[in-house]
Amino acid sequence: MEISLITEDQKLLLLIGAIFIAIIIALWPLMTVFVWSVALAVVLMPLHKEFSRRVKPSLSAMVITFGVLLAIMLVVSTATIVIYADIEYIGIMAATLVKGFSQTVFATFLPTFTTEQLSNMPHTLIEMLLNTLLSLTANPGLLLLQVIILFLSLSMLIYYGEEVWASVTQNLSPKLSAAVGKMSEITGNTIYSLIVIQISAALLSFLLAIPFFTLLGYGHELLFATMIGFAMLIPLIGAQLFLLFFILYMVALGDIKSAVITMFIGYPLLSGWIDLYYRPVMMRRRVGVHPVFMIIGIFAGVPFMGVIGFILGPVLMALAVTGYTIYIKQMGVAAGDHAPPDGIYPLIIQSPEDEER
Repeated sequence: MEISLITEDQKLLLLIGAIFIAIIIALWPLMTVFVWSVALAVVLMPLHKEFSRRVKPSLSAMVITFGVLLAIMLVVSTATIVIYADIEYIGIMAATLVKGFSQTVFATFLPTFTTEQLSNMPHTLIEMLLNTLLSLTANPGLLLLQVIILFLSLSMLIYYGEEVWASVTQNLSPKLSAAVGKMSEITGNTIYSLIVIQISAALLSFLLAIPFFTLLGYGHELLFATMIGFAMLIPLIGAQLFLLFFILYMVALGDIKSAVITMFIGYPLLSGWIDLYYRPVMMRRRVGVHPVFMIIGIFAGVPFMGVIGFILGPVLMALAVTGYTIYIKQMGVAAGDHAPPDGIYPLIIQSPEDEER
């Protein structure tokens, strides 16, 4: 009599798992789209719950999806109009910077331009930007398809996301269900902090930049505010690179006073306190994992995984810390000690709900 070591349920699970693995391999080029659609759905789910109290869930999902699309198009188009309107001034800034430092030790770090390119720097910058965009979007049809898939999958995830998750986790054991619940909570909070807090930081920097550059007296306040706002979306280095460019431009003009003001007042106001206080505090409140791990996740994720590394890097770090903490707690409970060993609490910060319990 032959005895099978694998039950029928396990065989079914293996079959379904194999199908999902095949789908992932076949659609790997679209994984970036799917990751971002999941991330946006997680962030937008609370809004969907609120809307669903007043309208049909299907209508809520559709309205939110189109609202996100319109918001992105509005922000990008407005920024494009602002930057294009001042492209002449941006060209002057770039030409001044190149000429001002061409005879210094910094010349090796500057891009090489011909005399003709320097004399018509706005056209040169537009050409460089178009070449960069074309290199990133070698197949415009594929890019359009990815955008369509992004918003279709986003709409479906907003509408069916919680139902699918509940059906997947309903048959888990109590211990495993508690662990999965904690990890899903940390994942959701991590994604929320990465997207919402990042956008709010960029908005804060944009709003503060308008009065700062107005008082500095260089004009083009909306241009500078827009540039630093978008730069702030690049964690930790974006705003610094823009401010460095602006400071070097003022040094090239010989305006040392404005350069010093920007360095010691502009940087703390527009970037320093946001990077060193606002982001860590908001992440600490929302995520529950030490902000250092989030920073490590971003720096490790983006270079090796590209755009999706901005999401996956911090999420994987948060899950690793959470899993480690859950395991240590379980070991302590099994040994009759209900408190985790010393040194665990600095890794994962207790949420207000956990502290109350």
